[in-house]
Amino acid sequence: MTPQQARDIAKEQQGEIKRGVDVAEHRRERREKLSGLTFADAVERYLSVHARPTRYWKEKRARLCSPDTKSLRSRPLALVTRAHVAAVIDAVEGRSTAAARLLFADIRPILAWALDRAMVETNPMEGMRGPATSDARDRVLSDDELRAFWQAASEQSWPFENIFKLLLLTAQRREEVAGVRWAELDLDAASWTIARERCKNGKEHLVDLHPSAVALLDPLGEAMAARVVRARAWAAEGSHDIVFTTTGATPVSGFSKAKERIDRRMRELLGDRFKPWRTHDLRTAASGMAALGFQPHIIERVLNHVSGAQGGLVGVYQRHEYRDERRRAIMAWGDQVG
Repeated sequence: MTPQQARDIAKEQQGEIKRGVDVAEHRRERREKLSGLTFADAVERYLSVHARPTRYWKEKRARLCSPDTKSLRSRPLALVTRAHVAAVIDAVEGRSTAAARLLFADIRPILAWALDRAMVETNPMEGMRGPATSDARDRVLSDDELRAFWQAASEQSWPFENIFKLLLLTAQRREEVAGVRWAELDLDAASWTIARERCKNGKEHLVDLHPSAVALLDPLGEAMAARVVRARAWAAEGSHDIVFTTTGATPVSGFSKAKERIDRRMRELLGDRFKPWRTHDLRTAASGMAALGFQPHIIERVLNHVSGAQGGLVGVYQRHEYRDERRRAIMAWGDQVG
């Protein structure tokens, strides 16, 4: 436009401002009426470009489409303000700071991406600080606690005895253990290959199994035999081949109640020495393997972590899988637990 046209528009808008009209808001509304793009639309476009068929992205989608973001989803993207996002994050933080941090980290790149693609003129989260990060957990179960845990787990019914013991023996995540498939197991080779879509980092992961872990998964074992017959029937019907299931279609649930039962028994065994712990703390196996003399880069491979010793340039160029070392670490840890 010419300088005179610009002056005329500025004069017109100054008059609107004097009458109490929010010129910027009016311009955003006008633009949004033309585009019709909502926050939910932006989420779907972003996920269609970036999402992968992994548990990490499935969980991210679930958070972005949860009731927590209801107030944002139908709102025109250009009208999403810093206050709108803050209200959503604050509401979640009232329930869980960790959940609020995750949701903050989910939303922020979407709005930055939308700005890069001219879907919006400004990013309302630019410079916005998220919920405070919590101190890194350093909870490591002592030898006495591990003995009490093992005894308490041994007193649980199937499948929770098997699952909780496998969590400790394999140092894998709860969802990965609970959702193990028969097709992922090679018990003759004492190995378990977790499919990439079930791994948090999207990388297929080979887990060596200590003999104690194999016994917990052995379909010929007394505790597993009846379940295997039922699992094979489900497989013949086209259902999933999940090891720990009561429906044939989904992994078993009810972990909170099982954890409470284990806690009660551990409290009886330990008395005043009992300290609260989380299921994730069973990955104390990492500290156990370190105490047995195994190096951090070996332990990170066992845990399927791509961070720390394996991050940055080391992670790019160091592709060695340390198969023999990983197996020795798992065997040594299993011997220690057993």
